[in-house]
Amino acid sequence: MKIGHLAAGLWRSVHLDMAKALACLGHDVQVYTEDRRIPTIARFTRLDEDGVAIWGIHDERRNPWLWLPDRLGKPFLGGRRFFTTLFAIWCYLRRTRCDIYMVEGDGLGIFLALLSKVMKFRWVQCVHDHEHFGVLLGYPGEPSNPARTRLKLWMMRQADAIRANSRVTRDVMVQAGLDPTAITVIPLHYTPRMCVEGDMAGFHRAARADIRDRHGLPPDCPLVVALCRLTPFKGLDLAVRAFALARRKHPAARFVVCGGDRQVPGVGSYQALLEKLAAELGIADAILFAGNIEPTEVKRYYAAADLHLVPSYIETFNYSAVESALTGTRTLMTDRIGSGPWLEEFGAALVVAGREPADYAAAMIRALETPFGEEEALAVARRTEAGLDVNTLAPQLAALLARTAGTPS
Repeated sequence: MKIGHLAAGLWRSVHLDMAKALACLGHDVQVYTEDRRIPTIARFTRLDEDGVAIWGIHDERRNPWLWLPDRLGKPFLGGRRFFTTLFAIWCYLRRTRCDIYMVEGDGLGIFLALLSKVMKFRWVQCVHDHEHFGVLLGYPGEPSNPARTRLKLWMMRQADAIRANSRVTRDVMVQAGLDPTAITVIPLHYTPRMCVEGDMAGFHRAARADIRDRHGLPPDCPLVVALCRLTPFKGLDLAVRAFALARRKHPAARFVVCGGDRQVPGVGSYQALLEKLAAELGIADAILFAGNIEPTEVKRYYAAADLHLVPSYIETFNYSAVESALTGTRTLMTDRIGSGPWLEEFGAALVVAGREPADYAAAMIRALETPFGEEEALAVARRTEAGLDVNTLAPQLAALLARTAGTPS
């Protein structure tokens, strides 16, 4: 099967891994991308990487032949180089003539939807977000744009099939009015950098000592962590309230929040809001805001923790929970976390329905009182590795593409 794959920022995403895995299954994979490492704009740069043919243009410059239409159309078409991208994708479709195309993200999907009106091809839209479906959750600063919602739903209805990265994503789309029979759920895969190489038990012991010492925490304190952007939809106020309740049972526990602060319209600093809440609950001395953590250090924080928290209002997948599982650390999460069902199956997650602090605290206490041993931590990590490996998921995606194209997989 000849598969077209459209993914912007190819080398800064997980999508090249999947393209290579599909090529390893024997498929002819032709990727369109826009990336800063590509020098050309008026013509494609052709690359080949591990059997994947890559057609690329620069991700910011305008095609000089289309500079004027791009400039004139910018106020009306929602982008600074609408015609540059439209022309490039049209050329890519004409040259590749694949059996099926799959598109990552709304931006490129709009162009496929438009071009499907003048060209014949079949395509699958891959959806990895929950925003602008017109389904509002009610958290401060939540984006709402009716015009963008109408455009996004129109684009989704032009696709021949939709791949959702989780049941949470699927449920949002169904709630928005999309046909559930058009949606297939296939999770995202992890990347090798998320895994712990070598002796996991030794890595855990070293990380536990290092992180506690780094932040001046008691050597043996029960430690919970959260690693995310400090924005309202991450729901960290639930984590703070639940931690205050859990600390009555475990007064030595500490909570380290990692991530940069965000200014929220109508709210201000989200970190300041959380600090104020912690002070009101009498636990300000037990919560530490560590700020942004270098990517190379993230695994150490997961491995150092007794429990990782993901209390978000919604996460259509959530890689932080996956990476925590790959280090052998359990995640406590709400039931609106996309990766939750798989991680729960692997024994890597506790899922709490709803957003009641008492329920979340009860689960937190259970987790702190039944920590993973070294063998269980390793087993959880290995089950996660096997279940969300790109080579495990590639055949599922290939089957969806084949069904949509009407060709043998």
